Amino acid sequence: MADLTPDRREAVQESWGLVRKDIRKHALNFYIFFFTRHPEYQKLFKDFKDVPANKLPEQPKFRGHAVRVFFALTSLVDNLDDLDIVVDILQKTVNDHVPRGLDSSHYENLLSSILAFLSETLKETFNDATRDGWEVMFKVIMSVVNAQLN
Repeated sequence: MADLTPDRREAVQESWGLVRKDIRKHALNFYIFFFTRHPEYQKLFKDFKDVPANKLPEQPKFRGHAVRVFFALTSLVDNLDDLDIVVDILQKTVNDHVPRGLDSSHYENLLSSILAFLSETLKETFNDATRDGWEVMFKVIMSVVNAQLN
């Protein structure tokens, strides 16, 4: 597996810094993007499972979940230089979602959607080096997720 080098960490952190400037907007837009790609996942959320995409931002529970996920991602990105913290955060996240029936495919689809969203949102700023950093980070995340689920 590729290493999360300082250059890769920096590329991830710099690109996420652009998202952080308006994290709520990006979080809401991401989840609309995600549910468009995977409408079956919206059905997992009882509070907004049948809400049309254009009405989701009006739902407090939707906004809350989207922002919490993006702040969790911020915690991961901010701690890429201390993978013990990253592992701890991920283990808790996975354990919290086990009762909801999530498996590794849910995480893989979420991460691939984040990659696509960042590419679409950040445009030319999301260059090959940045994509490489995110892909390596996602490999690290998936190794922790899979270990925790097994």
